Amino acid sequence: MSVRRKYELGFIGLGHMGLAIARGAVASGHVDRFQIAVYDPGENMNALCRQEGFALLSDERELAESCHITLLAVTPQTADSVLEKLKGASIECIMSIITGVTIEHIQNILGSDIPVIRGMPNTPLQINKGATALCRSKNTSADDYDFVYGMFDSMGVTRSIPEDKMTEAVILNGSTPAYFFYMAECMIKDAAERGISEEAARALIVQTMIGSGELMSQKKRTPVSELVDEVCSKGGTTIEAIGSLKESNLEDIIRKANDACVKRAKELGTK
Repeated sequence: MSVRRKYELGFIGLGHMGLAIARGAVASGHVDRFQIAVYDPGENMNALCRQEGFALLSDERELAESCHITLLAVTPQTADSVLEKLKGASIECIMSIITGVTIEHIQNILGSDIPVIRGMPNTPLQINKGATALCRSKNTSADDYDFVYGMFDSMGVTRSIPEDKMTEAVILNGSTPAYFFYMAECMIKDAAERGISEEAARALIVQTMIGSGELMSQKKRTPVSELVDEVCSKGGTTIEAIGSLKESNLEDIIRKANDACVKRAKELGTK
């Protein structure tokens, strides 16, 4: 993608996710440090940007008009105030990772002529193991979308999905790391109550999660139910545990958790 403005990629908001994306984009070679600009009024931003080699600009409007792609990494609660500040600015392309905020909503404020890419990444982007769902407005150029897609794909796995499913995608990758972390926490606590040290329990649980994920990835054509069955020997220990989880209706528990997650994502999109 040719550089048409002073900076290739600009961030409005440089919290944990924004910083993870910026660092990943540099590490993957998609963007040089000097091609990244930031606007964030938070404390210590001067020091952070100097450390990272990013330009720190004075406000949202200057950021958007200086960058080819402007990435919105703010909270849903502040989204509209940020968009209002950008109204009328000369914007080439908006990339939003704001939960629940639709392309239509962004274009209603900024104008239907503004190309918008919408994304749902997750925190493992910090270690280049992220999962990101993306979609785009009809007027987004293929070059811009390919650039953004490639950038996120270099930090893990990326998939394009229809925009009307973007809010639901929060249950696949956006919020799901917390599900796995919480399950690991419960397993570690239970192990400790059974006399196993927290260090040993954590090490074994972490490697089991990593190994299970890698195995599932390698066996792409194997139904997940068969992977479960491979661990469940007839009359063995695991089949008893799985039977208990089914009796407790784990599937319904997960569905209810997902319902609550999606409901909140939709509420945030209306703030």
